[in-house]
Amino acid sequence: MRTRITVRPTGDRTIDLRVAADVRRDLWAHSPVEIDPDNPLHGTHRDEQGRAYFEFSTRYPDEITRVLRDYGHTERVEDRQVKEPVGQACQNCGNIVGPVFPTVCPNCDFRDISACSACLHETPRESYTRIAGDLFRCPHCQSHVRLRFNEPMFLGDGTYNQPLVVVAQV
Repeated sequence: MRTRITVRPTGDRTIDLRVAADVRRDLWAHSPVEIDPDNPLHGTHRDEQGRAYFEFSTRYPDEITRVLRDYGHTERVEDRQVKEPVGQACQNCGNIVGPVFPTVCPNCDFRDISACSACLHETPRESYTRIAGDLFRCPHCQSHVRLRFNEPMFLGDGTYNQPLVVVAQV
């Protein structure tokens, strides 16, 4: 069973990461959690609201609750069981937000896709409906648009040209 530990924001992103590291250390040392190195969520990531989180597997959720309580973490984090699929990682930093990657990464502010050129609505890549090839339908305005990689894809310093995907009206 996958469990997600999410840090309640402190107002300082660095402190949030320190809290996640402290909780992770106590869980690994004092409870039967399992690390799946093939699961991309074994590291610390940021969710849609920019909150730090990490996931792990356990057969003993009561032990997780006990460790969080005994080591003073219950006010600093929330834990919950997760069943949703793992989503796409940010092309820039590798952050995994959730099942659907947003238009802008909450970890590094990398823009994955431009807003819809017809309605200007911020729409994740996975939300467009493919019609054929690079032709898609916007889920908000129902306009036909083309999705293509930005050219050039890479800048002179080797970083991605933002946005990675451009939405163009047909």
